[in-house]
Amino acid sequence: MKKPLYPDHDTHWKELIEKLFWKTLAFFLPKIYAIADQSKGVEFLDKELHKLIADKFKGGNTRKDKLAKIYLKDGKEHYVLIHFEVQGKYEKDFLRRMFVYFYRIFDKKEKNITALVIYTGESVPDDCDTFVYEFMGTKVTYQFNAYRVCAADEAVLLADDNPMALAVLAAKYLNETKSTEDLRRQYKMKLIRLTLERSWSDDEIRTLLQFINLMVILSSKQEIKFVDNVKTEILDMKQDTIPPHVMKHNLFLADILMDTLPTTMEKIPAFREYVVGIVKPMVEEEIKEKVREEVKEKIEEKKIKVTIQLLKISDLSPEQIADIQELPIEVVLELQKEIENES
Repeated sequence: MKKPLYPDHDTHWKELIEKLFWKTLAFFLPKIYAIADQSKGVEFLDKELHKLIADKFKGGNTRKDKLAKIYLKDGKEHYVLIHFEVQGKYEKDFLRRMFVYFYRIFDKKEKNITALVIYTGESVPDDCDTFVYEFMGTKVTYQFNAYRVCAADEAVLLADDNPMALAVLAAKYLNETKSTEDLRRQYKMKLIRLTLERSWSDDEIRTLLQFINLMVILSSKQEIKFVDNVKTEILDMKQDTIPPHVMKHNLFLADILMDTLPTTMEKIPAFREYVVGIVKPMVEEEIKEKVREEVKEKIEEKKIKVTIQLLKISDLSPEQIADIQELPIEVVLELQKEIENES
């Protein structure tokens, strides 16, 4: 049976939003990000959202919708509820559903609410952010934040250092390669390279690699080529030509591919063994260096404590103590001043 080439946009995007929430906010809702109090964290109220709307939309998978609660920097007790929705294609009835979500959340919570819809489809009209109801002189207009992947500029996305920019680019490339599998594989390689080149945190790198691998789905034939590409274009490069953080993240990539690609492929075990052979010695050396630094810090701390005791109870001069403790005379004199100031 031919492998489907269309990913579960909803699930993968919402997992990404939750794992990289603050990056999501910074990219899609920068004004809210600027006034958000990150120190108070974020609380996801997905189960509460489901209870509010499940009776209205029993046919839909409302459990995948996300509702996040954050606080603002102004110190007041109010908070902001942010409703995230990922929509593969534009549907007029979807606008009504967004309005229903809004009034039900508002009625229950009575708090400030904003909503964001990420349209991942390739054809979405400009008026995809507004629901209008009008009847016999009564009119309601509900407008929400909307981001259209189809309208995103590739050059702008490539220049943006936010991980969500590459996530959007992955969706854009997916739309552009529905009938060209070979090009899709090339785009996937490009996204992998771009991710490995970024100086992001380990969690951000791993999360985005996972997202790209799950979103940009390839046929079994193209997967084999893709693994060969990864090995020859990324891993076979000489270590001295690759930044240390890129080498470190190659093992992430190997693990992700091992988890998702067909286990019957003989190349995969050898692929991971190859990566481990390259990365493991480097990681071990990083650990050894960290241990050496920690030991050195402890030795220095002990020297300082002993030096303070010698200054307090011995008749030795600062010069003699510096020589015994193998410390610069300036350090000993500074410690002596601190002792004198305390007394």
